[in-house]
Amino acid sequence: MSASRLSTYWQRVAVVFSGAAIAQAIPVLGSLWIARLYVPAEFGTFAAWYGISLVVNLLLSARLEAAFGLARDGEERGRLVAVTVLIVLSMGIPLGLTVGLLMPVLADEIFGLPRFMCYWLVPMSICAALSVIWQAWAANNGQVRVLNVVRLVQAGMVTVLQIIAAWVSSSALSLAIAQIIGTMVAVAVAAWLLPVWNFWPKSFLAARALLSETWKKYWRFPLFAMPSDIINTSASQLPVIILGMRYGGDVAGCFALAVRTMGAPLAVLGGAVRDVFIRDAGVEMRAHGNCKQVYQRTFKVLAILSVGLVLVTVGLAEPAFVLLFGESWHLAGTIAVWLVPLFALRFIASPLSYTFFLVQKQNIDLIWQCALLVMVVSALYGFDTYQMTLVAYGCGYASMYIVYLVLSRRYSRLSSILTS
Repeated sequence: MSASRLSTYWQRVAVVFSGAAIAQAIPVLGSLWIARLYVPAEFGTFAAWYGISLVVNLLLSARLEAAFGLARDGEERGRLVAVTVLIVLSMGIPLGLTVGLLMPVLADEIFGLPRFMCYWLVPMSICAALSVIWQAWAANNGQVRVLNVVRLVQAGMVTVLQIIAAWVSSSALSLAIAQIIGTMVAVAVAAWLLPVWNFWPKSFLAARALLSETWKKYWRFPLFAMPSDIINTSASQLPVIILGMRYGGDVAGCFALAVRTMGAPLAVLGGAVRDVFIRDAGVEMRAHGNCKQVYQRTFKVLAILSVGLVLVTVGLAEPAFVLLFGESWHLAGTIAVWLVPLFALRFIASPLSYTFFLVQKQNIDLIWQCALLVMVVSALYGFDTYQMTLVAYGCGYASMYIVYLVLSRRYSRLSSILTS
């Protein structure tokens, strides 16, 4: 690839990164205040609630937003976005009403969550699914400025509202409601900047035809990608739930803060690289039958940066957490060090995971995710102390990411249906 094209690639990464960096810096900086307003146990309850909502979110969207990169720019992608929004609303609204009707007969606690918090799971999932859809649409269109605006609005609104809510009640419910309202505002802004109504089906028959067309072209996503990502998200969120059940809310809360604080800066750069990689890998796949060039250059840069991550985290994490969040969060810094292998390998593997979708290997991805879930559950229940549990969890996750990288590198050299 020519030097000019390579430069353009990383310039676009820089544009996405600049907006994403601010968007992720807002909740991280907000955490410095939030950690002093909410005790670890309340933060742990909120983290468990939010994790469950992420799983429901994937179910509602059927993971069709991952197919946006396979659709051509313009009307074809717009129609796919419209049908994805339609699916989210047609599934989410009845589900929310059903949960509301069942609330009086539900147990006082579900998955360790108070019953009253479970009512807010579906509204959060609907808002989160719609936010992801519009962000994926902007990313695949190459509209990085729109993408940055949506992320900034969501991060800013959620953080400010969570801080304000603490003055009313410093509880997990306050964190949850602030998260819902902030995400809802971001969706409204996204819908205004990228209106989907021009692509909306005009009648019931048109909607049914569009659904049928979408299923024929993208059936692999709800059949393989959706359960795969549900398993992946479950594997990511189970620790907060199980740690809270086995070792108490304080351990779960410290784990959640460690993951949030460490994950945010990694998600910034990794997400920026992913957003550009998705588009460029799709273009290269259509043009040359593989995406090995864009894969190789992206992998090299991510690997170098991950080495720096390891060195900084091991040396500074524990004192930094005490300094920034207070002595009550010292354990969070220790947990961050234990999870360094996970963070380093995730930083490399996550942006490159779209390779599986480009070559239609969602079935292999699903098998890997199932193996990951088995590993996570084994680690979380296989040891008596939370120290050994978390070390085993981090090392096991890192090992699974190594396998994932080997597979994605191989698939970057394969042809996709995009060339047919």
